[in-house]
Amino acid sequence: MEELKNKSIKETFRSKLKTPWVWMVVALTVGLTILFSLSQKPQMVLYSQYIKSLSDFQLLDARLSKDMERARSGYGLDTMRILSETMTLREMAVSFARQMDELQGFGFERPSSALVSRFEREVLGKVSTARRYLTVRTQWLSSWQQLSYAVNSLPDNQEYVVRELLDSARAGFPVVRPEGLGLPDSMAHQLDMLLNINVDLSHAWARIDNDAAMLNSEELIQFFQMERMNEIALNAKIPLVFYFLTLVLLLATFFFMFRSKQ
Repeated sequence: MEELKNKSIKETFRSKLKTPWVWMVVALTVGLTILFSLSQKPQMVLYSQYIKSLSDFQLLDARLSKDMERARSGYGLDTMRILSETMTLREMAVSFARQMDELQGFGFERPSSALVSRFEREVLGKVSTARRYLTVRTQWLSSWQQLSYAVNSLPDNQEYVVRELLDSARAGFPVVRPEGLGLPDSMAHQLDMLLNINVDLSHAWARIDNDAAMLNSEELIQFFQMERMNEIALNAKIPLVFYFLTLVLLLATFFFMFRSKQ
């Protein structure tokens, strides 16, 4: 008796599987499961985190630029703060590039490898140049201070010319000593050395005082903002499709039950 009952259940199950309505219900259920899975993906949260990280980078980069201006003139110079900022910028760039590699492994949309590499390269180049500039400029300012005191012993006409040269050099402008100034040999040698180093520092400053890293970070932010907007648009459509499939699944289930009773 039990065997006949089990056989009857198996035959009923097999006969129902041949009904297209059963497969329709199964397909709708799978579709709803896929939609639910899509709605739970963390892309939008990740993109928002990257936008915030890049915004923090831009804020720190702007702060470093202001501090480097102080390092250039020597007024309000905070060496430890600049070193800390450059180290943080370097870590942010390296960490971001590593995260982009991991993002590609997860199958999420990511910026082009060329853009990410260019961003990392510009940041690392700016950081290394800034640190070297800071070391040399700090020593230069110390020598500048010594020479500025020594200039007090010169006649007024010579003192005026030399102070103009020193002030222009401290402001970061590349200047050279004019001929026929008539300075003592030791002072002339010291002045020439300061002015020559200042020319090299002016060239190094051009590599620091640029917006290349900032522009690259802005491109990255725009990429993630666009991807986030696409995700928002997709997530806005998912509930509509979800409700539609749910309604179809409900009707198909009722119809299947009705046909089964018949």
